Amino acid sequence: MPSFIHKGRVPMHATDAAGIVHFANYFRYMEEAELYALNARGFRPDNYAYPRVHIEADYRAPLHFWDEYTVAAELQHIGNSTLHWQFTISGPQGVCAVLKSISARRTADLVTPAPYTEDERNRLADLLISSPEKPNNQEK
Repeated sequence: MPSFIHKGRVPMHATDAAGIVHFANYFRYMEEAELYALNARGFRPDNYAYPRVHIEADYRAPLHFWDEYTVAAELQHIGNSTLHWQFTISGPQGVCAVLKSISARRTADLVTPAPYTEDERNRLADLLISSPEKPNNQEK
């Protein structure tokens, strides 16, 4: 069962002339789900920067104008200062895309890593796909 679900509806500006969502908008849906998932666990988006250090996407089916969609946000791994995410975006016809992202938490200067504390790891633990790693899953 997905750890965090975010729902939305495809606006007209996210589509091309044929009413199909442009591929780049899937990344917007992913980032919005990530923001809400972190906020639900007490992480304020203005306290740190979360630059992407890796991203990949597999597209399976299109979304269209006015389709309702859901984004299932799950963590694959909690590193020292990184989060390894998987986002599954589904629409009326089933899974439309699976995106994977690694964000590296940084202080405001965007240079200094900001490691997760034990308390923060515990707050993120329910988002982990693999429960045996909860909550002490560390980067090597």
